[in-house]
Amino acid sequence: MRRALPAGAALALVAACGGGSSPRVVTEDLAPLRAAAALAPCPTGVGRLPHLVLPCLGGGPDVTLDSPPSGVPTLVNVYGSWCSPCQREMPVLAAFMARAKGRVALLGVDTEDEPRLALRFAKDLGQHWPAVVDDDGRLLRHYASGPPVTLFVDRTGAVVFVHRGPFTSLGQVVTDVQRHLGVAV
Repeated sequence: MRRALPAGAALALVAACGGGSSPRVVTEDLAPLRAAAALAPCPTGVGRLPHLVLPCLGGGPDVTLDSPPSGVPTLVNVYGSWCSPCQREMPVLAAFMARAKGRVALLGVDTEDEPRLALRFAKDLGQHWPAVVDDDGRLLRHYASGPPVTLFVDRTGAVVFVHRGPFTSLGQVVTDVQRHLGVAV
């Protein structure tokens, strides 16, 4: 489900150059929002996830989710700025990332959202880890009926655990990471 843009959103229908090209929709420049959010660069590999190629929310190359992993255990958190449980969970994930200090990576998957809203959400709630955009919620539907959902991906790229619902405490994340990924943080 795609959220409707508010009345003042900057959308313009622009005719493409060249013979026979159809028009395309051009949205507002996201560069200032990307700079303010200060998201980390997206990874080049994630693991054995469904074959999806998703744009990096912070800019940069698209990410192929079923690409070879980086060798670092990774949490893949599917969320939306419009999701109340996701809003409550974000500070818990930020605290976890501050504690993990690179021993565990985190990739956000912003689902069924507007990129400008997702970037403001990231800035306001301290989400500085990389994120990709899943406009139509394909990854979410593969693992759960609603966000948030967090996939635990081991060093080999295998999804070894799926946590459905929000994390409510730092201790909960730390315990699950130890139990399912074998990493003490």
